[in-house]
Amino acid sequence: MLLYFTKRILILPLVMGYFITINGQVWTKSFTAGGYDSNGNFLGGSEVLQLVSHKNKLFASVGYWEDINNIWYGGTNNSIGWGQINRLDNPADNWHEDLVLGTNYLRPETLKQIIFTKDQFGNLLASPDTVLIAAGYAPNYLTSTVKVKSFARNDLNGTWEESLIVQGSFPAGENYSVRDVQIYNDQQTGLEYIFATVGTQGMFKGKYNPSISGKIDWVSTPEYGPLEIRPLGISVANDTLYFSSGNKIFKRIDGVSGTYVIAHDFSDLNTNINSAVGGIRGLTVIDNPSDSGEALLLMWCPNGQSQGIIYRLEPNEHGGFNRIYEAKLSLLAESFLAGSTANYVLGAYNEFYTYIDPVSSEHIHMIGFEVNISGGGYPTWNGYYKGGLFAKRDANGQYAIEEINGPIGIDDPALVANRCYVSSPFLNEDAIYFGGFDPNSFTSSNMAWVYKKEYQTNSVDDFFENENSIVIYPNPARDKINLDFEVSVNHEFNIINIFGEIVVSGSINGGNTSIDISSLPPNIYIFRMASKTVKFIKID
Repeated sequence: MLLYFTKRILILPLVMGYFITINGQVWTKSFTAGGYDSNGNFLGGSEVLQLVSHKNKLFASVGYWEDINNIWYGGTNNSIGWGQINRLDNPADNWHEDLVLGTNYLRPETLKQIIFTKDQFGNLLASPDTVLIAAGYAPNYLTSTVKVKSFARNDLNGTWEESLIVQGSFPAGENYSVRDVQIYNDQQTGLEYIFATVGTQGMFKGKYNPSISGKIDWVSTPEYGPLEIRPLGISVANDTLYFSSGNKIFKRIDGVSGTYVIAHDFSDLNTNINSAVGGIRGLTVIDNPSDSGEALLLMWCPNGQSQGIIYRLEPNEHGGFNRIYEAKLSLLAESFLAGSTANYVLGAYNEFYTYIDPVSSEHIHMIGFEVNISGGGYPTWNGYYKGGLFAKRDANGQYAIEEINGPIGIDDPALVANRCYVSSPFLNEDAIYFGGFDPNSFTSSNMAWVYKKEYQTNSVDDFFENENSIVIYPNPARDKINLDFEVSVNHEFNIINIFGEIVVSGSINGGNTSIDISSLPPNIYIFRMASKTVKFIKID
């Protein structure tokens, strides 16, 4: 059962007549654009595009589209108003500038944590290298050229190193938009590549090379391209690489020279794709509910009449997919904003984010979106509902709408579009951070925002009694956890991280049992056995 909370204290029944007290969700604003960090760096921006948890810190990519701090939109200071990566070291601190991409980089369109396991020759690394990667493009109006670069963070000294992906000629814009990067192991050659979608130029690939600046050796010609419409996502499902472009999903055929075929085509729904809207958005891998293996989840937004329709694609025996309708966000929005009409819905800016609900222990996917509405008397910003809405998909494929920070007031700053989300990387904090705002081509200075929703619970570690009891100690733990419980037969268990991924699994008997967690990085984890869940913390 999925539990939804408002800002009040609830007493909820659990099992066998016992109760747990839940303090309902608490919203807090984490970042407001327009100020300065402790080093005097300006932190503005019209939008937060990605939030990424990396090595116990939180990073945000901030763009300046339609922000008058940027000289393209009326600014007078050429040293500010360019794409930034900002950093939060702990929840009680203020945000700090970590990187400015450089002049003419309006947006860091991609920010992602990549784990490299092989070198450029296909040899396994002595230990995986977890790297924070940003990417963007910069047009030069004096030379009429465009450079697309990736930026890799050096976590030892906090600096960033850059690599050139490709350089080309005008026009810029969607022709060079870098919306995603993805690590992938070629199943035929055993080589590990990092792939980047570069607008209509196509799919580019590179290899990890720790001896060069930026750590990635990019091939300057696309493996596949040019394309009619910029891709908006890359995913790996069932050991196969897929990417979306307009109304099509392409599949990579592995080998020394990778080739591509169309794995699924939405042309039967619409052949008129507005390139600014994109068509297939938010390409995400999920467990296949109908069979073993993995399926794909996506939002269909072809043009200015988009209604935010969510489809699931399940693999079929022909190497393609069967398409299953799941939800229409316009209908959910109209139900949530009773009396309104949803004229246009756009969402799934990044992947559908997955996490484990800390109360129900269910796997949840979140999808942020914006909705242009009429009627109902709700506060709007240039026709868009002013508040930040997001949809939650439960494990049964059912959807519900929530609003960031509760119902928005008429005098509150506009939130409009929840673009990104991530579970807190900080110890002793059960929270999800949300970021967003979408200028939609309207002047939008200092409109970027980050909110967090904290889950506050009592007795989460010991609400089972007698034969159902599990006690974990020590908690926090370093190298191992000890379990004290009573069962009469073997039980399978999983340890799950804050991203919903199983990181340790096995089988245990009753009594005192120890589990090795030395390989896990410091963070909050969930121990799950049957219907029993216990939260514990791993520290250095």
